[in-house]
Amino acid sequence: MNAITMPKACISCQAYKHIGKSDDPHCPHTDWRGQAKTKTRYGHCQVHKTQVFITELCNQYQQEPFIEVVDADNRPEAKQPRQERPLF
Repeated sequence: MNAITMPKACISCQAYKHIGKSDDPHCPHTDWRGQAKTKTRYGHCQVHKTQVFITELCNQYQQEPFIEVVDADNRPEAKQPRQERPLF
C-alpha cells in the first residue's frame, strides 16, 4: 500500500478540521504562472481550540494514519496566537 506524503504540519494532523481559505500575507503557494497566491487553506485545531493555517507546526502534532510525513518549515506567524503546552 502506498501512503500519501504530506508535510508534518496541521494539514496532516488528526486534530485539524478544514474550514476554507483565508487571506495570508505568508502564503507559501504559487499559481500556474509562478505568481504568489494570497490565500491559504485553514481550519480548526481541536487541541488548541483555535483557527490554524494548514502550514502551521506545533508540539501537539498527531499524525494521521496511512500518511508519510516530511519535515516542514514553520510559518513566521500563526493564524491566531496560542500557548503551546511544554513537551515532557
